[in-house]
Amino acid sequence: MLILAGTPDLPDRLSAMSASFWARNRQLRMGRLETGPAADAIRIPLQEGGRSIEDEALQQVVAESNGYPFFLQLWGDLLWKGCTAPSVPISLADLSRARRLFEQRREDLYEELLDELRAAELVSVAAKVAGAFSNAERVIREQVALAIQSALRHTGKPSDRKTALKAERVLLRHLGYVSPVVHRGISSYEPGIPSLMRYVMSRATRARGRP
Repeated sequence: MLILAGTPDLPDRLSAMSASFWARNRQLRMGRLETGPAADAIRIPLQEGGRSIEDEALQQVVAESNGYPFFLQLWGDLLWKGCTAPSVPISLADLSRARRLFEQRREDLYEELLDELRAAELVSVAAKVAGAFSNAERVIREQVALAIQSALRHTGKPSDRKTALKAERVLLRHLGYVSPVVHRGISSYEPGIPSLMRYVMSRATRARGRP
């Protein structure tokens, strides 16, 4: 499950291999966790190891992780290794000591994903998509498609439906940049990693400001 969770475009790849069983299989998507399950993902493993975490520290970890499983794993690993006194609950001071490493690992991930966007010449497209989420936690799929087509036209690239769908399905979903959801029967997208969208927008803005 952990391996498959890192392959969001698996259905497309299996379809290309004519693996018809996938269409009949019950698909389980692993996206961002809600606040409660995200807190449990940190608290329960600590408890099972005979350790604990203060409520305020736990709330901050959950908030900074945005419910993204990788960041929760990273925080859990750093806090476990940095816990010098297992009998004492992990505190905000422990978080402060681990934050530099967390932020470095997070930025390393962002740069890896940004490099893939650069390789596909889709940084501006990703920034435009991020802009569509500026004032919304969820955006209907048609709005995302229009944002992609608009960005493609602005950069002088083909903006036909086929090209836009490739950017949407193959690249953006492959990177986990957006996550498909169905809300009240409407196909929508949520940010895969909200903080990544902010990072991409800031880097795209910085790049446009260069001479």
